[in-house]
Amino acid sequence: MRPPGVSMTHRRRLAVLAFGAAAATALLPHAVQAQAWPSKPITIVAAYPAGGVADQMARVLATELSKRVGQPVTVENRVGASGMIGANHVAKAAADGHTLLMGAMAEIVFTPHMHDKMAYRPEKDLEPVAMAVRFPFILVTNPSFPARSAREIVELARKSPNQYTYATGGNGSVQHLAMEMFTRSAGIELRHIPYKGVMPALTDVLSNQVPMMFAGFPPAMPHVQAGKLNAIALTTKERLPVAPDVPSLAETPGQEKYDFPVWVGLFAPAGTPSAVLDRLHRESVDIFSTPAIRANIEKAGMTVSAEPRAEFASFIRSEYDKYRKVIRDAGIKDN
Repeated sequence: MRPPGVSMTHRRRLAVLAFGAAAATALLPHAVQAQAWPSKPITIVAAYPAGGVADQMARVLATELSKRVGQPVTVENRVGASGMIGANHVAKAAADGHTLLMGAMAEIVFTPHMHDKMAYRPEKDLEPVAMAVRFPFILVTNPSFPARSAREIVELARKSPNQYTYATGGNGSVQHLAMEMFTRSAGIELRHIPYKGVMPALTDVLSNQVPMMFAGFPPAMPHVQAGKLNAIALTTKERLPVAPDVPSLAETPGQEKYDFPVWVGLFAPAGTPSAVLDRLHRESVDIFSTPAIRANIEKAGMTVSAEPRAEFASFIRSEYDKYRKVIRDAGIKDN
């Protein structure tokens, strides 16, 4: 029986209003969280040592982001296990936009294919936010090595399979994957000499303990300019304006499809509110696109990328699939 004076139509309207209020209340935590972000200091985890590209980009972002959001932004280096220690820390952090990862290829798209068990799964536990920079590796040789081009390296290796060696920063490292792609597409065999880090590997190429390696463009170029290393080729399809005389590997006959851009990007724990992710994306793109910051980045042989967040996420998925095939075909396992 209806209370006197209350029509059925009025009761229905009250029910609709009550349902709408309940739905709004259910959505309120995320909305309030996004609107209030940041409500405390932000930490950007760099999964690599101080001085590397991920660390450098994290510090550039931290300095400028702090000015824009009115909260301290600090960089914390959580190093080890090919970036997995830092990535796992962020994957397990609260999904509120206050703990972020400046991540790289190894812990995002390589290691899932090298380990049967992992403490985190990057494709499920980390949300792509924004690309920071892309840059090529550069194939360098000791000046005493007889080959002066990628074609000559291929010719030597075909005449003497497994005679020549190359250095990397470790089994399953970015340098290792770059060389695997090169040797497999060229149909040659080189012996892998893994080191515990990039700098020991580069040191031994400089001292001619090992004749060649793929090295990061920024750390290798000063040695090239000093005549201590020969620059053979870049891993990206395009030449760099800051090194126009260094060809790309794709210019070598048989290597036309070779393309191995190295990248660093910002990630957040899965479940972070979309409004927070969008704000982080906008701020990151704007910071790295600032003329003075972009100019310094480009001087180091890197390029700034400003694609939309959805496009960055799609790129990460394509990289994940691309390197799954390379790693499985090569039988690489991280020991």
